[in-house]
Amino acid sequence: MDTRPAGTGAGAVMDQDWWRVLGLAPAQRPELLVVEGSWWRRDRERQRLARLREVRELGAPDWWWGTFDGRPVVYACVYGAARTVEPVHVFGQLGTPTVVQLGSCGALAPGLAPGDLVVPTRVRIGEGASAHYGGTGSVAATADLSAVLARVAAGAGHTVRQGPTVTTEVLLRQPPDLVASWRAGGALAVDMETSATFSAAAWAGMRHAALLHVWDDVSAGRSWTEDLPPALDERRRGAERDQFELAVRAAIGA
Repeated sequence: MDTRPAGTGAGAVMDQDWWRVLGLAPAQRPELLVVEGSWWRRDRERQRLARLREVRELGAPDWWWGTFDGRPVVYACVYGAARTVEPVHVFGQLGTPTVVQLGSCGALAPGLAPGDLVVPTRVRIGEGASAHYGGTGSVAATADLSAVLARVAAGAGHTVRQGPTVTTEVLLRQPPDLVASWRAGGALAVDMETSATFSAAAWAGMRHAALLHVWDDVSAGRSWTEDLPPALDERRRGAERDQFELAVRAAIGA
């Protein structure tokens, strides 16, 4: 059995026999890992897994293997930085070459509206998980993958912004001085997973990018708990619905 990971950062030998733990054979190695941060795990799973065939849950609960146009993909809805690194850690060691982070984000820059899509180019690390994977300060996306992701999303009719973002680890505690520092640093938006996903992916030698849809407006103080006008709400939901297929088609050309 081949136990060598794809990336040099992960070391020469897997730290567990992940093939056995997950119930996968090397021939079933996914070409793409998609991770998504959301409170609404069951809704996101139902929505995303409907786009896959041959779906089955792996040995790790809530990690799902399936095929998209015959290409093996794994999807996991894992909320927050500490959890998102887990599937990246495991599938990076199994040799999965690419990971894409999905989820929502809060607008920091002017001009972003609910339902816009953000493709981060570099992410400021404001969570603790990245440090365990060598991440300090900020971490960059894989440039060519991010460019394709932005192009595919724009080609599907979405409004797309590319640029720096920030990841925080606390949803409900974002005081004004912290938000001001994020804006002063040029961040377009803030989310809760992307820098950790990127740091773990860099450690494992995986290509990595993110596609986030704008929900709340952090700078203006409009919370995601507030109802949006119907047209904006439908625009946001439409962007959320499209994220998964956009990511898969951009990452593996399916």
